[in-house]
Amino acid sequence: MASSLIRGKYVVCRALGDDESEIITDGAVFQRDGEIIEIGRYDDLKARHQPDEVIGGPGFIVIPGLINAHHHSGLTPFQLGSPDLPLETWITAKFGQRDVDPYLDTLYCAIQMIESGITTVMHNHALRSAPEGVSLDDWGSSLVGAYETSGMRAAFSFFNRDQNHLVYEDNGGFLNTLPQSLVTQINDVFPFSPISSADHLDLTEELIKRNESERVHIFISAHNVHWCSDEMLSDVKAFGGQHETGIHIHVQETIYQKMYGTRHWGMTPLAHLNNLGFLGPEVSIAHGTWLTDSDIDLMVETGTMLCHNPSSNLRLSSGVAPVNRLLARGVEVAIGIDEAGINDDNDLLQEMRLAQKIHREPGVGVLSPSSHRIFDMATRAGAEVTFFGNEVGTLEVGKRADIVLLDLSRISEPYLDPDTDIVDAIVYRGKGEDVDTVIVDGEVLLNERELTRVNKADVHAELKASLSQPLKSHELNRAALSSALLPHVNQWFANWELEQSGPHYRYNARG
Repeated sequence: MASSLIRGKYVVCRALGDDESEIITDGAVFQRDGEIIEIGRYDDLKARHQPDEVIGGPGFIVIPGLINAHHHSGLTPFQLGSPDLPLETWITAKFGQRDVDPYLDTLYCAIQMIESGITTVMHNHALRSAPEGVSLDDWGSSLVGAYETSGMRAAFSFFNRDQNHLVYEDNGGFLNTLPQSLVTQINDVFPFSPISSADHLDLTEELIKRNESERVHIFISAHNVHWCSDEMLSDVKAFGGQHETGIHIHVQETIYQKMYGTRHWGMTPLAHLNNLGFLGPEVSIAHGTWLTDSDIDLMVETGTMLCHNPSSNLRLSSGVAPVNRLLARGVEVAIGIDEAGINDDNDLLQEMRLAQKIHREPGVGVLSPSSHRIFDMATRAGAEVTFFGNEVGTLEVGKRADIVLLDLSRISEPYLDPDTDIVDAIVYRGKGEDVDTVIVDGEVLLNERELTRVNKADVHAELKASLSQPLKSHELNRAALSSALLPHVNQWFANWELEQSGPHYRYNARG
């Protein structure tokens, strides 16, 4: 049986609340065949066990694997030519991006995440751009297969939509406002229904049946409330119940999405979901930037969870989610990168730091997330959201050995006050480049910053070669349509008079 003793100057087992974490100084974790057998002081464990290898040493911090609770793709939209815009127009601009090989893109993404200490990801993949007649072998298996190749854990889902494809209005109503030549171009190029709702469910069901990896969970997902008919939302909810899987959905990412609810139902989209019976402890919502107090009440009542994406929300002018209010009410909040972290590098440690800093409201004594709370959001809470909560997210006897070693010297040099809380040090100073070793299920995936399963240079070279090919005709047509459509989408949303309401946070004021 393969075993190892993972050693560190500090072993951070788990957060115990807002003010402290369970930390063992000069500690170690003994694992056998991927199961954590014992945690304690290194000298004691070394005397009791005979591991096949000792990993780490007194120059490291040992922590649970980090969890990216909401993600989409590898190459970022910026890398593919889409500058940051408000979400509604950014989506139109992003439609014009070139195709990227899904397997290579996902493997590239997994490499970046492993290098930054992420051992589990919630990967939510769009079906709207899938070619007609897509098969599981061509699409689903290649995406999940990339994670299996990498060794990471993944909660994987396809999302779909069946209405309001161009703006937040019935397709026909918006098309009637456009020049006929552009309407013709849209009908020729735009994939209004690349896959039906029934096919989406069938595809997911087949993926569940084929999945044999204990490191992969298959979820079901609807895209967002305004993009999905009530029938589709009800079908997704029923599917999740039938298959006892997690359900993931974007909700109230922008003010326009919140206003859509007011215009169409006289309530927020989250309240509409509640009326449909959609919410529940198996449901996680991405973003929630424009949640109201009554929305938070509903999340508390139903046990619905939130995946917070601070970088993405800032980059796309979406705003700041009311995380302080959610945490105060006991809502489970995890952290995600959402394909476009602050540095385009899938660095969850820096995402944690941003998540902490943007929720510091002005005023002496005003509560904001502590480092221990942020650490909990990026580990244990992420495990709950991805349905791996019984297996990972904390270092505890009986759980799986998903473990990361951080180079202590990179965080503490040239000087760090010896009384500094080590969890504070991680959140205040940690970066992805400080990750030395990554272990999943007891298997070392990154050793001294060298990947063990995949050749990074080969993946980059293959991806670069595939993207060096001339654009195909359908890619050129899509880019031309995106450029032609963007001014009209801009104008359509510019005509909305934005709602005015009191903010959850007060950052400044005018005299």
